[in-house]
Amino acid sequence: MARKSLPVNVTRQLWAQCGGFCQNPDCNKLLFANISDNVVSLVNVAHIIGHGAYGPRSEHQLANAVEKDGIDNLIMLCLDCHKIVDELEARFPVEVMQQWKHDHSSRIRSLFQIPRFTDEQRLLRAVNDLLDENHLIFTECGPYSAAVVEGESGDALVMWRRRCLDTILPNNKMIVDLIEANKSNFAYPWEVYARMLMYKLHADAFQDNCLSGRKVNDYKQFPKEFDHFVKTKLGMPVPSLEVIKNQELEYRKGQIETYIKRFLNDHGAIARLQELNRATMVVDLNDGRSLRVFVTNTYYFTNHTLDRVLEIDPSVDAIICSCPAGEYVESAKAECIQQGIGLFMLGEFMGAIRLDGEAYLNFLVRADKEQRVRYLGRLIAELRPSPGVSVYAFGSYLRRKLYNDIDLIIVYRDAASKVGIGILEGEIIRKLQNEGVSADMIVASATEYAALRFDQDNRTKVFPVSPSR
Repeated sequence: MARKSLPVNVTRQLWAQCGGFCQNPDCNKLLFANISDNVVSLVNVAHIIGHGAYGPRSEHQLANAVEKDGIDNLIMLCLDCHKIVDELEARFPVEVMQQWKHDHSSRIRSLFQIPRFTDEQRLLRAVNDLLDENHLIFTECGPYSAAVVEGESGDALVMWRRRCLDTILPNNKMIVDLIEANKSNFAYPWEVYARMLMYKLHADAFQDNCLSGRKVNDYKQFPKEFDHFVKTKLGMPVPSLEVIKNQELEYRKGQIETYIKRFLNDHGAIARLQELNRATMVVDLNDGRSLRVFVTNTYYFTNHTLDRVLEIDPSVDAIICSCPAGEYVESAKAECIQQGIGLFMLGEFMGAIRLDGEAYLNFLVRADKEQRVRYLGRLIAELRPSPGVSVYAFGSYLRRKLYNDIDLIIVYRDAASKVGIGILEGEIIRKLQNEGVSADMIVASATEYAALRFDQDNRTKVFPVSPSR
Protein backbone atom coordinates (compact mmCIF):
# COMPACT_ATOMS: atom_id res chain seq x y z
CA MET A 1 0.00 0.00 0.00
CA ALA A 2 1.34 3.46 -0.94
CA ARG A 3 2.56 5.60 1.93
CA LYS A 4 0.42 8.63 2.74
CA SER A 5 1.46 12.01 1.39
CA LEU A 6 3.08 14.42 3.80
CA PRO A 7 0.79 17.09 5.27
CA VAL A 8 0.93 20.44 3.48
CA ASN A 9 2.24 22.26 6.57
CA VAL A 10 5.18 19.82 6.82
CA THR A 11 5.97 20.30 3.12
CA ARG A 12 5.94 24.08 3.56
CA GLN A 13 8.37 23.90 6.46
CA LEU A 14 10.73 21.64 4.54
CA TRP A 15 10.83 24.02 1.58
CA ALA A 16 11.38 26.98 3.90
CA GLN A 17 14.28 25.20 5.60
CA CYS A 18 16.04 24.14 2.40
CA GLY A 19 15.48 27.32 0.38
CA GLY A 20 15.21 25.23 -2.80
CA PHE A 21 18.67 23.64 -2.46
CA CYS A 22 19.88 20.15 -1.55
CA GLN A 23 20.76 20.10 2.17
CA ASN A 24 23.89 17.98 1.69
CA PRO A 25 26.65 20.58 2.26
CA ASP A 26 28.88 18.87 -0.32
CA CYS A 27 26.17 19.23 -2.95
CA ASN A 28 23.74 22.17 -2.46
CA LYS A 29 22.34 21.51 -5.92
CA LEU A 30 19.33 23.61 -6.95
CA LEU A 31 16.31 21.34 -6.61
CA PHE A 32 14.82 22.40 -9.93
CA ALA A 33 16.11 21.89 -13.46
CA ASN A 34 15.03 23.71 -16.60
CA ILE A 35 14.52 21.13 -19.34
CA SER A 36 13.31 22.60 -22.61
CA ASP A 37 10.06 24.35 -21.70
CA ASN A 38 9.59 22.54 -18.39
CA VAL A 39 10.77 23.17 -14.85
CA VAL A 40 11.47 19.73 -13.33
CA SER A 41 11.66 19.08 -9.61
CA LEU A 42 14.78 17.16 -8.53
CA VAL A 43 13.82 17.04 -4.89
CA ASN A 44 13.46 13.92 -2.77
CA VAL A 45 12.13 14.16 0.76
CA ALA A 46 14.47 11.79 2.58
CA HIS A 47 13.94 10.14 5.96
CA ILE A 48 16.90 10.48 8.29
CA ILE A 49 15.65 7.35 10.06
CA GLY A 50 13.73 5.20 7.60
CA HIS A 51 10.40 3.41 7.98
CA GLY A 52 10.28 -0.22 9.08
CA ALA A 53 12.78 -2.57 10.65
CA TYR A 54 15.03 -2.53 7.59
CA GLY A 55 14.83 1.12 6.56
CA PRO A 56 17.98 3.28 6.33
CA ARG A 57 19.47 3.98 9.79
CA SER A 58 16.52 2.14 11.38
CA GLU A 59 18.80 0.56 14.03
CA HIS A 60 19.53 3.95 15.60
CA GLN A 61 18.57 4.34 19.25
CA LEU A 62 15.98 7.01 18.31
CA ALA A 63 14.22 4.75 15.80
CA ASN A 64 11.32 3.87 18.09
CA ALA A 65 10.95 7.36 19.53
CA VAL A 66 11.12 9.57 16.47
CA GLU A 67 8.05 10.43 14.38
CA LYS A 68 9.14 9.00 11.04
CA ASP A 69 7.18 11.53 8.93
CA GLY A 70 7.75 14.39 11.35
CA ILE A 71 9.59 17.54 10.36
CA ASP A 72 12.64 16.67 12.51
CA ASN A 73 13.17 13.35 10.71
CA LEU A 74 12.92 14.68 7.16
CA ILE A 75 15.56 16.34 5.01
CA MET A 76 15.41 17.76 1.49
CA LEU A 77 17.95 16.15 -0.85
CA CYS A 78 18.42 15.90 -4.59
CA LEU A 79 17.76 12.55 -6.28
CA ASP A 80 21.45 11.56 -6.32
CA CYS A 81 22.15 12.41 -2.69
CA HIS A 82 19.04 10.58 -1.49
CA LYS A 83 20.16 7.42 -3.27
CA ILE A 84 23.71 7.75 -1.90
CA VAL A 85 22.80 8.33 1.76
CA ASP A 86 20.37 5.39 1.77
CA GLU A 87 22.60 2.90 -0.03
CA LEU A 88 25.71 3.93 1.95
CA GLU A 89 23.91 4.50 5.22
CA ALA A 90 26.90 3.53 7.37
CA ARG A 91 28.83 6.49 5.95
CA PHE A 92 25.95 8.87 6.60
CA PRO A 93 24.74 8.30 10.17
CA VAL A 94 21.80 10.04 11.80
CA GLU A 95 23.93 12.64 13.57
CA VAL A 96 25.67 13.72 10.37
CA MET A 97 22.39 14.22 8.51
CA GLN A 98 20.84 16.08 11.43
CA GLN A 99 23.84 18.42 11.40
CA TRP A 100 23.45 18.95 7.65
CA LYS A 101 19.86 19.98 8.17
CA HIS A 102 20.60 22.28 11.12
CA ASP A 103 23.51 24.04 9.41
CA HIS A 104 21.67 24.46 6.11
CA SER A 105 18.56 25.88 7.77
CA SER A 106 20.71 28.32 9.73
CA ARG A 107 22.39 29.51 6.54
CA ILE A 108 19.02 30.04 4.85
CA ARG A 109 17.74 32.06 7.83
CA SER A 110 20.89 34.20 7.83
CA LEU A 111 20.15 35.26 4.24
CA PHE A 112 16.87 36.78 5.36
CA GLN A 113 17.82 38.94 8.31
CA ILE A 114 14.74 41.07 8.76
CA PRO A 115 15.44 44.82 9.16
CA ARG A 116 13.88 46.57 12.14
CA PHE A 117 11.42 49.41 11.43
CA THR A 118 9.85 51.86 13.86
CA ASP A 119 8.62 54.15 11.08
CA GLU A 120 5.54 52.66 9.43
CA GLN A 121 6.01 54.61 6.20
CA ARG A 122 9.50 53.23 5.72
CA LEU A 123 8.26 49.70 6.32
CA LEU A 124 5.39 50.12 3.87
CA ARG A 125 7.74 51.49 1.21
CA ALA A 126 9.84 48.33 1.55
CA VAL A 127 6.70 46.20 1.24
CA ASN A 128 5.45 48.20 -1.75
CA ASP A 129 8.74 47.75 -3.61
CA LEU A 130 8.37 43.98 -3.30
CA LEU A 131 4.71 44.09 -4.37
CA ASP A 132 5.62 46.18 -7.42
CA GLU A 133 8.36 43.76 -8.44
CA ASN A 134 5.95 40.84 -8.22
CA HIS A 135 3.32 42.74 -10.20
CA LEU A 136 5.79 43.59 -12.96
CA ILE A 137 6.76 39.93 -13.31
CA PHE A 138 3.09 38.87 -13.44
CA THR A 139 2.29 41.52 -16.05
CA GLU A 140 5.30 40.81 -18.27
CA CYS A 141 5.46 36.99 -18.18
CA GLY A 142 2.52 35.75 -16.09
CA PRO A 143 -0.04 33.28 -17.47
CA TYR A 144 -2.20 36.08 -18.95
CA SER A 145 0.63 38.26 -20.22
CA ALA A 146 0.97 39.24 -23.85
CA ALA A 147 4.27 37.34 -23.98
CA VAL A 148 2.49 34.09 -23.10
CA VAL A 149 -0.72 34.66 -25.05
CA GLU A 150 0.95 35.91 -28.23
CA GLY A 151 4.17 33.92 -28.04
CA GLU A 152 4.66 30.62 -29.83
CA SER A 153 7.85 29.20 -28.34
CA GLY A 154 6.64 28.65 -24.77
CA ASP A 155 9.65 30.56 -23.43
CA ALA A 156 7.47 33.08 -21.58
CA LEU A 157 5.92 30.34 -19.47
CA VAL A 158 9.38 29.00 -18.71
CA MET A 159 10.39 32.47 -17.51
CA TRP A 160 7.18 32.72 -15.45
CA ARG A 161 7.95 29.45 -13.65
CA ARG A 162 11.53 30.52 -13.01
CA ARG A 163 10.55 33.94 -11.67
CA CYS A 164 7.92 32.33 -9.42
CA LEU A 165 10.67 30.27 -7.83
CA ASP A 166 13.55 32.73 -7.67
CA THR A 167 11.73 36.04 -7.10
CA ILE A 168 8.01 35.93 -6.30
CA LEU A 169 8.18 33.25 -3.59
CA PRO A 170 11.12 34.93 -1.75
CA ASN A 171 9.41 38.33 -2.11
CA ASN A 172 6.18 36.93 -0.64
CA LYS A 173 8.09 35.50 2.29
CA MET A 174 9.90 38.79 2.88
CA ILE A 175 6.64 40.78 2.86
CA VAL A 176 5.13 38.53 5.51
CA ASP A 177 8.34 38.39 7.57
CA LEU A 178 8.82 42.17 7.49
CA ILE A 179 5.41 42.78 8.99
CA GLU A 180 5.43 39.89 11.46
CA ALA A 181 8.94 40.68 12.74
CA ASN A 182 8.09 44.36 13.32
CA LYS A 183 4.63 43.89 14.82
CA SER A 184 5.84 44.60 18.35
CA ASN A 185 7.21 48.01 17.25
CA PHE A 186 3.71 49.42 16.68
CA ALA A 187 0.62 49.95 18.80
CA TYR A 188 -1.81 47.06 19.14
CA PRO A 189 -3.97 46.40 17.20
CA TRP A 190 -1.85 47.25 14.19
CA GLU A 191 -3.91 47.52 11.00
CA VAL A 192 -0.97 46.69 8.75
CA TYR A 193 -0.60 43.29 10.45
CA ALA A 194 -4.33 42.55 10.24
CA ARG A 195 -4.36 43.40 6.52
CA MET A 196 -1.27 41.28 5.91
CA LEU A 197 -2.95 38.10 7.18
CA MET A 198 -5.09 37.85 4.04
CA TYR A 199 -1.95 38.28 1.94
CA LYS A 200 -0.28 35.51 3.94
CA LEU A 201 -3.08 33.11 3.02
CA HIS A 202 -2.39 33.87 -0.63
CA ALA A 203 1.39 33.53 -0.22
CA ASP A 204 1.05 30.11 1.44
CA ALA A 205 -1.38 28.85 -1.21
CA PHE A 206 0.78 30.18 -4.06
CA GLN A 207 3.81 28.42 -2.56
CA ASP A 208 1.85 25.18 -2.32
CA ASN A 209 0.84 25.41 -5.98
CA CYS A 210 4.42 26.13 -7.04
CA LEU A 211 6.21 23.55 -4.92
CA SER A 212 4.06 20.83 -3.43
CA GLY A 213 3.00 19.03 -6.62
CA ARG A 214 -0.60 18.99 -5.35
CA LYS A 215 -2.18 21.96 -7.07
CA VAL A 216 -5.38 23.51 -5.79
CA ASN A 217 -7.72 25.34 -8.14
CA ASP A 218 -9.61 27.41 -5.58
CA TYR A 219 -6.55 28.66 -3.76
CA LYS A 220 -6.52 32.17 -2.34
CA GLN A 221 -5.60 34.46 -5.21
CA PHE A 222 -3.65 37.70 -4.93
CA PRO A 223 -5.62 40.03 -2.62
CA LYS A 224 -5.76 43.34 -4.47
CA GLU A 225 -7.12 44.87 -1.26
CA PHE A 226 -3.71 44.51 0.38
CA ASP A 227 -1.82 46.20 -2.45
CA HIS A 228 -4.46 48.95 -2.52
CA PHE A 229 -4.19 49.41 1.25
CA VAL A 230 -0.38 49.72 1.18
CA LYS A 231 -0.39 52.26 -1.63
CA THR A 232 -3.22 54.27 -0.04
CA LYS A 233 -1.34 54.40 3.29
CA LEU A 234 1.69 55.71 1.39
CA GLY A 235 -0.42 58.46 -0.19
CA MET A 236 0.00 57.09 -3.71
CA PRO A 237 -2.76 57.82 -6.28
CA VAL A 238 -4.66 54.59 -6.97
CA PRO A 239 -8.04 53.83 -8.60
CA SER A 240 -10.85 52.47 -6.48
CA LEU A 241 -10.85 48.74 -5.70
CA GLU A 242 -13.93 48.23 -7.86
CA VAL A 243 -12.21 49.81 -10.85
CA ILE A 244 -9.06 47.73 -10.28
CA LYS A 245 -11.00 44.46 -10.12
CA ASN A 246 -13.01 45.27 -13.26
CA GLN A 247 -9.82 46.19 -15.11
CA GLU A 248 -8.26 42.89 -14.14
CA LEU A 249 -11.28 40.87 -15.29
CA GLU A 250 -11.45 42.70 -18.62
CA TYR A 251 -7.70 42.31 -19.10
CA ARG A 252 -7.83 38.54 -18.56
CA LYS A 253 -10.92 38.10 -20.71
CA GLY A 254 -9.36 40.14 -23.51
CA GLN A 255 -6.13 38.19 -23.44
CA ILE A 256 -7.89 34.83 -23.51
CA GLU A 257 -10.17 35.92 -26.37
CA THR A 258 -7.08 36.95 -28.31
CA TYR A 259 -5.46 33.60 -27.53
CA ILE A 260 -8.49 31.56 -28.64
CA LYS A 261 -9.30 33.53 -31.80
CA ARG A 262 -5.70 33.74 -32.92
CA PHE A 263 -5.31 29.98 -33.04
CA LEU A 264 -8.83 28.91 -34.05
CA ASN A 265 -9.94 31.50 -36.59
CA ASP A 266 -7.72 30.14 -39.35
CA HIS A 267 -7.82 26.48 -38.33
CA GLY A 268 -8.14 24.24 -41.38
CA ALA A 269 -10.74 21.95 -39.77
CA ILE A 270 -13.04 24.79 -38.63
CA ALA A 271 -15.72 26.18 -40.91
CA ARG A 272 -17.19 28.77 -38.53
CA LEU A 273 -16.86 30.17 -34.98
CA GLN A 274 -19.83 31.75 -33.24
CA GLU A 275 -19.59 33.29 -29.77
CA LEU A 276 -22.77 32.72 -27.74
CA ASN A 277 -21.67 34.43 -24.52
CA ARG A 278 -18.52 35.19 -22.54
CA ALA A 279 -17.87 31.50 -21.89
CA THR A 280 -19.48 29.54 -24.71
CA MET A 281 -19.03 29.33 -28.46
CA VAL A 282 -20.23 27.07 -31.24
CA VAL A 283 -17.49 25.56 -33.42
CA ASP A 284 -18.74 24.24 -36.77
CA LEU A 285 -16.29 21.78 -38.32
CA ASN A 286 -15.73 21.05 -41.99
CA ASP A 287 -16.73 17.41 -41.47
CA GLY A 288 -20.27 18.49 -40.50
CA ARG A 289 -19.97 18.28 -36.72
CA SER A 290 -21.05 21.22 -34.59
CA LEU A 291 -19.50 21.49 -31.12
CA ARG A 292 -20.82 23.57 -28.27
CA VAL A 293 -17.56 24.61 -26.55
CA PHE A 294 -17.20 26.01 -23.05
CA VAL A 295 -14.02 28.06 -22.53
CA THR A 296 -12.66 28.37 -18.99
CA ASN A 297 -9.58 30.18 -17.72
CA THR A 298 -9.55 28.00 -14.59
CA TYR A 299 -6.01 27.45 -13.40
CA TYR A 300 -6.54 23.84 -12.31
CA PHE A 301 -9.55 22.00 -13.75
CA THR A 302 -10.91 19.29 -11.43
CA ASN A 303 -13.99 17.05 -11.21
CA HIS A 304 -15.57 19.74 -9.06
CA THR A 305 -14.90 22.29 -11.81
CA LEU A 306 -16.56 19.96 -14.30
CA ASP A 307 -19.66 19.77 -12.13
CA ARG A 308 -19.83 23.55 -12.03
CA VAL A 309 -19.45 23.82 -15.82
CA LEU A 310 -22.25 21.31 -16.39
CA GLU A 311 -24.48 23.23 -13.99
CA ILE A 312 -23.97 26.29 -16.20
CA ASP A 313 -24.26 24.48 -19.53
CA PRO A 314 -25.35 20.80 -19.37
CA SER A 315 -25.35 20.48 -23.18
CA VAL A 316 -21.67 21.30 -23.64
CA ASP A 317 -19.74 19.08 -26.11
CA ALA A 318 -16.22 20.23 -25.30
CA ILE A 319 -14.34 22.24 -22.70
CA ILE A 320 -11.17 24.20 -23.42
CA CYS A 321 -8.89 25.11 -20.52
CA SER A 322 -7.60 28.35 -21.98
CA CYS A 323 -5.15 29.48 -19.30
CA PRO A 324 -1.74 28.78 -20.89
CA ALA A 325 -0.27 27.94 -17.49
CA GLY A 326 -3.27 25.84 -16.44
CA GLU A 327 -3.91 22.13 -16.47
CA TYR A 328 -6.59 19.55 -15.71
CA VAL A 329 -6.59 16.47 -13.50
CA GLU A 330 -6.69 13.04 -15.13
CA SER A 331 -9.81 12.05 -13.19
CA ALA A 332 -11.71 14.99 -14.73
CA LYS A 333 -10.47 13.97 -18.18
CA ALA A 334 -11.61 10.38 -17.56
CA GLU A 335 -15.05 11.52 -16.39
CA CYS A 336 -15.41 13.71 -19.48
CA ILE A 337 -14.49 10.80 -21.76
CA GLN A 338 -17.13 8.63 -20.08
CA GLN A 339 -19.72 11.34 -20.73
CA GLY A 340 -18.60 11.91 -24.32
CA ILE A 341 -17.30 15.41 -23.53
CA GLY A 342 -13.96 16.61 -24.84
CA LEU A 343 -11.70 18.18 -22.18
CA PHE A 344 -8.65 19.85 -23.70
CA MET A 345 -5.94 22.40 -23.41
CA LEU A 346 -6.12 24.64 -26.48
CA GLY A 347 -3.29 22.84 -28.28
CA GLU A 348 -5.00 19.50 -27.71
CA PHE A 349 -8.31 20.82 -29.02
CA MET A 350 -6.64 22.07 -32.21
CA GLY A 351 -5.35 18.58 -32.97
CA ALA A 352 -8.30 16.57 -31.62
CA ILE A 353 -10.95 18.17 -33.83
CA ARG A 354 -9.35 16.58 -36.88
CA LEU A 355 -10.40 13.20 -35.41
CA ASP A 356 -13.55 11.67 -33.99
CA GLY A 357 -14.63 9.04 -31.47
CA GLU A 358 -12.13 7.98 -28.82
CA ALA A 359 -9.25 9.35 -30.86
CA TYR A 360 -10.88 12.78 -30.50
CA LEU A 361 -11.85 12.50 -26.82
CA ASN A 362 -8.51 11.03 -25.70
CA PHE A 363 -6.19 12.84 -28.11
CA LEU A 364 -2.46 12.87 -27.37
CA VAL A 365 -0.42 15.75 -28.78
CA ARG A 366 2.90 14.99 -30.43
CA ALA A 367 4.89 16.90 -27.79
CA ASP A 368 3.44 14.72 -25.02
CA LYS A 369 4.20 11.56 -26.97
CA GLU A 370 7.80 12.67 -27.48
CA GLN A 371 8.11 13.51 -23.80
CA ARG A 372 6.89 10.01 -22.88
CA VAL A 373 9.45 8.45 -25.23
CA ARG A 374 12.24 10.51 -23.67
CA TYR A 375 11.06 9.59 -20.17
CA LEU A 376 11.22 5.87 -20.90
CA GLY A 377 14.59 6.25 -22.59
CA ARG A 378 16.10 7.94 -19.53
CA LEU A 379 14.51 5.44 -17.13
CA ILE A 380 15.86 2.43 -19.03
CA ALA A 381 19.29 3.99 -19.62
CA GLU A 382 19.73 4.31 -15.84
CA LEU A 383 19.46 0.52 -15.60
CA ARG A 384 22.44 0.05 -17.98
CA PRO A 385 21.10 -2.77 -20.22
CA SER A 386 23.62 -5.08 -21.86
CA PRO A 387 25.01 -4.11 -25.27
CA GLY A 388 22.73 -5.43 -27.99
CA VAL A 389 19.52 -4.81 -26.04
CA SER A 390 16.82 -2.55 -27.48
CA VAL A 391 13.50 -1.52 -25.95
CA TYR A 392 10.36 -0.49 -27.85
CA ALA A 393 7.14 1.09 -26.56
CA PHE A 394 3.78 0.73 -28.27
CA GLY A 395 0.03 0.82 -27.66
CA SER A 396 -2.14 3.38 -25.88
CA TYR A 397 0.78 4.93 -23.96
CA LEU A 398 1.95 6.49 -27.22
CA ARG A 399 -1.51 6.94 -28.73
CA ARG A 400 -3.84 8.30 -26.03
CA LYS A 401 -3.71 10.99 -23.34
CA LEU A 402 -5.05 8.55 -20.74
CA TYR A 403 -3.77 4.98 -20.85
CA ASN A 404 -4.10 1.79 -18.78
CA ASP A 405 -0.49 0.63 -18.78
CA ILE A 406 2.78 0.88 -20.68
CA ASP A 407 3.43 -1.80 -23.31
CA LEU A 408 7.12 -2.56 -23.82
CA ILE A 409 9.13 -5.02 -25.91
CA ILE A 410 12.67 -5.90 -24.81
CA VAL A 411 14.67 -7.19 -27.79
CA TYR A 412 18.02 -9.00 -27.43
CA ARG A 413 20.40 -9.35 -30.35
CA ASP A 414 22.20 -12.58 -29.40
CA ALA A 415 22.91 -14.98 -26.53
CA ALA A 416 25.37 -12.58 -24.92
CA SER A 417 22.88 -9.72 -24.82
CA LYS A 418 20.19 -12.07 -23.45
CA VAL A 419 22.13 -12.45 -20.21
CA GLY A 420 20.46 -10.39 -17.50
CA ILE A 421 17.25 -9.78 -19.47
CA GLY A 422 15.12 -11.15 -16.64
CA ILE A 423 16.72 -8.77 -14.16
CA LEU A 424 16.28 -5.84 -16.55
CA GLU A 425 12.60 -6.72 -17.04
CA GLY A 426 12.04 -6.84 -13.27
CA GLU A 427 13.84 -3.55 -12.68
CA ILE A 428 11.81 -1.76 -15.36
CA ILE A 429 8.58 -3.05 -13.81
CA ARG A 430 9.73 -2.03 -10.34
CA LYS A 431 10.72 1.49 -11.37
CA LEU A 432 7.45 2.05 -13.20
CA GLN A 433 5.47 0.70 -10.25
CA ASN A 434 7.25 3.21 -8.04
CA GLU A 435 5.83 5.86 -10.34
CA GLY A 436 2.35 4.35 -9.98
CA VAL A 437 2.34 2.85 -13.50
CA SER A 438 1.91 -0.79 -14.52
CA ALA A 439 3.78 -2.32 -17.45
CA ASP A 440 3.08 -5.14 -19.92
CA MET A 441 6.36 -6.67 -21.09
CA ILE A 442 7.30 -8.82 -24.07
CA VAL A 443 10.81 -10.29 -24.36
CA ALA A 444 11.88 -11.33 -27.85
CA SER A 445 14.97 -12.13 -29.84
CA ALA A 446 15.78 -9.91 -32.80
CA THR A 447 14.46 -12.61 -35.13
CA GLU A 448 11.20 -12.97 -33.16
CA TYR A 449 10.77 -9.20 -33.05
CA ALA A 450 11.10 -8.91 -36.83
CA ALA A 451 8.22 -11.37 -37.23
CA LEU A 452 5.83 -9.51 -34.89
CA ARG A 453 2.78 -7.90 -36.47
CA PHE A 454 0.27 -5.47 -34.92
CA ASP A 455 -3.10 -4.20 -36.17
CA GLN A 456 -2.26 -0.64 -35.10
CA ASP A 457 1.52 -0.65 -35.21
CA ASN A 458 2.97 2.38 -33.40
CA ARG A 459 6.12 0.71 -32.09
CA THR A 460 8.72 3.31 -31.17
CA LYS A 461 12.27 2.63 -30.04
CA VAL A 462 12.88 4.22 -26.64
CA PHE A 463 16.30 2.63 -25.97
CA PRO A 464 19.02 3.09 -27.07
CA VAL A 465 18.14 6.73 -27.57
CA SER A 466 18.65 7.81 -31.16
CA PRO A 467 20.99 10.82 -31.71
CA SER A 468 18.08 12.87 -33.07
CA ARG A 469 16.40 12.80 -29.62
